[in-house]
Amino acid sequence: MSKRTLERVAVIGIGVGLFALDWAAKAVAERSLVFGAEPIPSPIPFVSWYLSYNEGYHYIFGALGPYRWIAGASLVLAVGMVAYLLRWAGQMDATAPARKVVLVMATLLVGALSNPVEILLRGHATDFFRVRGFPWTANLCDQYVNLIVYVLTPILLVLVWRGGDKPRGAVDAPQGAEPVEEGEGANT
Repeated sequence: MSKRTLERVAVIGIGVGLFALDWAAKAVAERSLVFGAEPIPSPIPFVSWYLSYNEGYHYIFGALGPYRWIAGASLVLAVGMVAYLLRWAGQMDATAPARKVVLVMATLLVGALSNPVEILLRGHATDFFRVRGFPWTANLCDQYVNLIVYVLTPILLVLVWRGGDKPRGAVDAPQGAEPVEEGEGANT
């Protein structure tokens, strides 16, 4: 197997591990917590345990009606995004700084497939913790999405804007200039 193929396998494998971690945490929460009971303090001072089932697609949007088709569409979109990110990373030089960010995004996105799959299979997403200051409960999958949207996407945009999708030390030739082959130039 080539290095790039192994890398793709690792991205999918770790992503599936994140997916499984979310499902395992939800299973533990369902066995340990009582639906709708008072929140239970956790060892982390600003987090409490609270079991709820999100039957709308997201609390921000509320109940959207036929949410299963939305979950199915988001699942298809996310799988397409993972394929695109892996392809894009494969086109980047191994030393391009943005490449690592793209691979981490793809890994988290595989893990983030957990909620749409759960909505399709069970009709709801299981949420099990609440962060002080936020009105809704969440799960690990939500945090994968938050990392992608609020941390990695801005970093990626800055890196691409600054040329971080190119190899380190690479400089674009001025417009209209002919590329110089190695060993050629003014001093030959």
